[in-house]
Amino acid sequence: MSQRARITLLLAALLVTLPAAAAPREPVPPMGTPRALTLPAKREFSLANGMQVTFVPFGTVPKTAIMLNIGTGNVADGDKNGLADLVAQLLKHGAGARDTEAVANLAAELGGELDAGSSVDQFGISLDVLAEHATDAVELLADVVRRPRLPSADLQGLKSSMKRNLAISRSQPQAVAGEAFAHLRWGDTAYGLGMPSDAQIDSMTLADVRAFISSEFGARRAHLYVAGQFDAAAVEATLRRAFGDWAAGPAPRHQAPSAVGGQVVQLIDRPGAKQSTVLLGCAVAGPTQPRFMDLSVANALFGGTPLLSRLDRNLREDKGYTYGVNSHLIAYRSIAGWTLAADVNTADTAAALTEVFAELARLRTVEASADELRAVQNYRAGNFLIGASSRQGLIGQLQFLQQQELGDDWLVHYVDHLNAVTPADVRRAASESLDPRQMVLVIVGDLAKIKPALLALEALQGAEFR
Repeated sequence: MSQRARITLLLAALLVTLPAAAAPREPVPPMGTPRALTLPAKREFSLANGMQVTFVPFGTVPKTAIMLNIGTGNVADGDKNGLADLVAQLLKHGAGARDTEAVANLAAELGGELDAGSSVDQFGISLDVLAEHATDAVELLADVVRRPRLPSADLQGLKSSMKRNLAISRSQPQAVAGEAFAHLRWGDTAYGLGMPSDAQIDSMTLADVRAFISSEFGARRAHLYVAGQFDAAAVEATLRRAFGDWAAGPAPRHQAPSAVGGQVVQLIDRPGAKQSTVLLGCAVAGPTQPRFMDLSVANALFGGTPLLSRLDRNLREDKGYTYGVNSHLIAYRSIAGWTLAADVNTADTAAALTEVFAELARLRTVEASADELRAVQNYRAGNFLIGASSRQGLIGQLQFLQQQELGDDWLVHYVDHLNAVTPADVRRAASESLDPRQMVLVIVGDLAKIKPALLALEALQGAEFR
């Protein structure tokens, strides 16, 4: 399944599709003051072929997380949309001297499970194993990426499974909305492509898979992360032996999305739908830009903090228009995307959008109170620290730094910078970045019931309807 499909399915998981009347609000317990992140001491080095390595001794649990990140992905699919995802699945079907069952059994014996997947510009293969088996896990990863068996007998089954999963995804309004939304925002780029068609999947051959691995994999695109408890000397010796003679290959792909501007609305009919699926958003500056933290806090205040956000209080608690609403920022290379997502009662679709635009206007023009701001800052700080407190979470943070070409200080001082954001900073960031006239909007619902009221909304006058 492509990264675009996974993102739309993630939206489906985040949104509960059954409406409910708002329950009485329980008082939120006061939060303590989060501490700053203490980044574990790490060692970074490169092999002669250009492969980068990061060791992070971490924690007391005798487990080791290992992630091999390769700088390519669906951006290299060409006219075979979804090819990188098929490659990721086939890689798990045998490597070196081991067939599919033997690879799975070995991973289980090491205390983990082999995982592989692709996003638009990142391809990852990972294991989380018992610390005593860290060197065996490195050897297994080397076999998977360098000596995959790629059994032709398994290819058709994987393609059939891929088509079934996508058929399920296409039956969900959140996935349909997400696909249209991505194309409106990012256009005809790899970031805006939708789910692959059955015809595209049927056209994929074993030769395509082999060509992808041959042209896209290589040491210069690879970064191996090892975090947890492990024997650093033994793991280093093993990885030098397992990866040291890997061909350097091409440099990493660096392709940032480019946004489509203007206010565009796409309405997709789903006759008889009890709810309308709403996606609203725009492209914004990425983490390397000075006001990204301000915008991140503005998003947390608006819709990015469960129970505390303004949208949650307004649309869910006060009005009962929806059971779930959220907004989020997703960072890409040098740019980010801001998205509001909600499933609202069909009869309340226009009213809910009216409230969304009113809350946006308030965010952009009126400064929040210090108490309201502090509550979401504390939540965000705590969430950040929890996310960095696991082996996999820490590797994810380090991968983020690499993708954005940021230094360790970005993580170390994250909480300080978060808490330094003022009400004026939030208002200014929202005013500069969250302009409804530059947002795209997708609504999937029963158009016979919702379209007339949507066309009459003041906030959508002048928008291009599709």
